[in-house]
Amino acid sequence: MSLTLLSTIHVFSQDATTTKKDTSYWKGAGFFGLTASQTKLSNWQGGGQNNITLNGIFNYQLDYKRDKHQWTNKLDAQYGIINQGTSKLFRKNIDQIFALSKYNINAFSKYWFYMAQADYRSQFAPGLNYAGDTVTGRAVSDFNSPGYIQLALGLDCKPADYFSATFAPAAGKITVVNRQYLADEGAYGVEKAVKDGNGNIVTHGKKVRYEFGGRLILKFKKDIFKNVNLDSYLDLFSNYAHNPGNIDVVFNNLVTIKLNKYISANIIVQTLYDDDITVKRYSSLYKANDNINGPRLQVISTFAVGFGYKF
Repeated sequence: MSLTLLSTIHVFSQDATTTKKDTSYWKGAGFFGLTASQTKLSNWQGGGQNNITLNGIFNYQLDYKRDKHQWTNKLDAQYGIINQGTSKLFRKNIDQIFALSKYNINAFSKYWFYMAQADYRSQFAPGLNYAGDTVTGRAVSDFNSPGYIQLALGLDCKPADYFSATFAPAAGKITVVNRQYLADEGAYGVEKAVKDGNGNIVTHGKKVRYEFGGRLILKFKKDIFKNVNLDSYLDLFSNYAHNPGNIDVVFNNLVTIKLNKYISANIIVQTLYDDDITVKRYSSLYKANDNINGPRLQVISTFAVGFGYKF
């Protein structure tokens, strides 16, 4: 009797062990990097400027996957400052916040998913103009000036863990400009202020602009070589109601090169085109005082080596 009972307990416990389900449905990974450099010149005939730079980068992705359901949450943040020459001021040289949350449920095959996504893009600090060591004028940008909130419904194609293509025929874009004087100027595509014949504001500009259109999003994240990771994000948006052929483009690329456990190199290239953002510039083809205003392709790139920790 006792032998039978012991045998039954042993078999039951063994079966419970083998049939126990894995409940670790969450998987997270991130990277933190901090780089600093200083250049000091003394009687250097080749020319140049003293400078100090400090850049920080943080990204984290948290994924949930269970049965037919997938939920991805991602945060990317970058900020950097630079001091040049004899200036006493530190100026920012890179500034970005990007957050994303996307839910998928399996559709008609293992590669296709119904998708709902919300993402947000802005910056940390004011963007300023300088004349020497003096700040001139008011800030041309700030936190939530602009801020972009985008929503999308559609289909995801995920043929591999490292690549996805999102087709969203129903997508919304909300542009926020919290600084009233920027909204009054119609900056970043919001409706500008109404003025009387003397230039006095009758109705302030709107701080929010709503758009409805379609999006195509391509994402790629993979180790392309040993200790070399590429994180690429291409986002295309078309406004159905206003110049649908003028596509808004956001194209971000981050290459992380792991040199050892704590030292890494980062290459960041960001490209932006928005038909509603007016960029001022000067050209030698025209008179020096003539502004050439209009939408332009905006590009920023940085290369840095320093502390990096992947977790």
